[in-house]
Amino acid sequence: MCTYINQNYKNTLRLEDAASMANMSTTAFSRFFKKSTGKTFVSYVNELRIGWACKLLIESEATIAEICYEVGFNNLSNFNRRFKERHKMSPRKYRRQFAVKF
Repeated sequence: MCTYINQNYKNTLRLEDAASMANMSTTAFSRFFKKSTGKTFVSYVNELRIGWACKLLIESEATIAEICYEVGFNNLSNFNRRFKERHKMSPRKYRRQFAVKF
């Protein structure tokens, strides 16, 4: 399942769909996933997306909004909130601090 998520993180990924693919109930899959990865399904997906966003912030000149949508978030406010939770700074500040100068 992690391979599927890693390959499809840009798409809408729902817990219900993942559970169905695994032929499990949503509750059983949620417990199984957390036990297997140490993270909830949503946390795993968000961390993966934020990781790719960091790479793009550093290596590209795409806008923060473009990066947000490129990595699978569909809401800029949610992206900014999740990014700050993970890195304790905004995507803009992260880019200024770590970006490769072109």
